[in-house]
Amino acid sequence: MAEDPRYHIKVDPDDLGKYVIVVGDRGRVQRVAKYLESAKKAGDNREYLTYTGTIQGEKVSVMSTGMGAPAMAIGVEELATAGVHTVIRVGTSGALQRHLKLGESVITTGAIRRDGTTLQYLPPEFPAVADFEVTQALVEAAKALNAPHHVGIVYSTDSYYGRLFDEESHLKYNSLMAKAGALVVEMEVGALFIVGTIKGMKVGSVLTVREELTESGEYIQAGETYEKGLERSIRIAVEAIRRMIERSRGGA
Repeated sequence: MAEDPRYHIKVDPDDLGKYVIVVGDRGRVQRVAKYLESAKKAGDNREYLTYTGTIQGEKVSVMSTGMGAPAMAIGVEELATAGVHTVIRVGTSGALQRHLKLGESVITTGAIRRDGTTLQYLPPEFPAVADFEVTQALVEAAKALNAPHHVGIVYSTDSYYGRLFDEESHLKYNSLMAKAGALVVEMEVGALFIVGTIKGMKVGSVLTVREELTESGEYIQAGETYEKGLERSIRIAVEAIRRMIERSRGGA
């Protein structure tokens, strides 16, 4: 017997929308689902919790992927087997630039691939880039919602605590990426962009600044400002999908 092509996410293709918002934390799934009409649970296995509802009559899903590139890659691979054509990540990040403030949104154009997962697919010189149509819709949505936002490159890493083991090397690398213009650091965008691109999917991402970098080099973390910002990022993703649905039907 052939392996179930959705062995990990455990969702029937008929219960998935062709547009999917992915989040890391299972607890954020219902925060997104509340913006969908008639949203219901469609799957729940391992780190992958899925709800499906509609936007303007079009089926749209939200699915958690857990943390890190391997779980993201598995989730995207299995979504592709169900005919999903658009995936937007709503996530969190730490600022690499001092002008980024807590709660602000970062719309991603590309990712620095410092992870192991994507190297199993393609060599490091192949770029991890977002789909133009998705990025355009996210920027338009952010402007329509008057959400403070930035647009640019992010740094995707595999390790959350590795920085504590070799802090000097970590700070040196982050400083180099910041000097080159990378906006934030996170753990999943590179995998989403590489696997999504290979699978012919339209991919994009909007992240919320969870850690603000002060002038002294210290971090201000989370809090109410961040939570309000995350809610704005969720709304940006939902509004972007609404706009893409309209355009697919011949709207402006």
